[in-house]
Amino acid sequence: MHQSMKIKLMLWFTILYLFFFTIVSISNRNYEFLYYTVVMSLIIIILIKYKEHLSFTTGIAFGLTIVAALHIFGGNVYIGETRLYDYWLTSWFKYDNLVHIIGTFTATIVAYTFIYQHLNEKAKNNKVLLSIIIVSMALGIGAVNEIMELFAVLFLNASEQVGDYLNNAFDLVYNLMGSIFATIYLFYIQKEQV
Repeated sequence: MHQSMKIKLMLWFTILYLFFFTIVSISNRNYEFLYYTVVMSLIIIILIKYKEHLSFTTGIAFGLTIVAALHIFGGNVYIGETRLYDYWLTSWFKYDNLVHIIGTFTATIVAYTFIYQHLNEKAKNNKVLLSIIIVSMALGIGAVNEIMELFAVLFLNASEQVGDYLNNAFDLVYNLMGSIFATIYLFYIQKEQV
């Protein structure tokens, strides 16, 4: 299947579940995830508009599709009485932690793909400097996500769903882990531009 067809299928999958969970959020009066759905829709529009500048690959589109789906499902799907975001996968690791690792892994790949095309050969070959730059960019994206959660707490009364300071701090730690895993993948496993 051609790359553009794969990306279109992923886009349609994303549009369908966003539409479905928008209806679910409205019917459940889940305004927090309605807010996130609007924000994600705006991000998708921006990514589509600037896809040529981002060197969009099928892998990146797949990563973004998975992250968006994990996020929306996390706030709208329940296992018994437990919201998926609050579900413990092990005694020490929640679904939320997994989403942060995968999300920041993907953000690091996007940052790398975006910045790589603008670097000279010396910078491209300096793995330490390039790692610091892309990890910092990905952590910045993760921080923006935490700011968006703060808005949900302040304006949509979502403090119980979002969590406390310790949850915020752990989110940032898992973001760092995802970003480090991505740099290991990029420079020691993949060893070429994604």
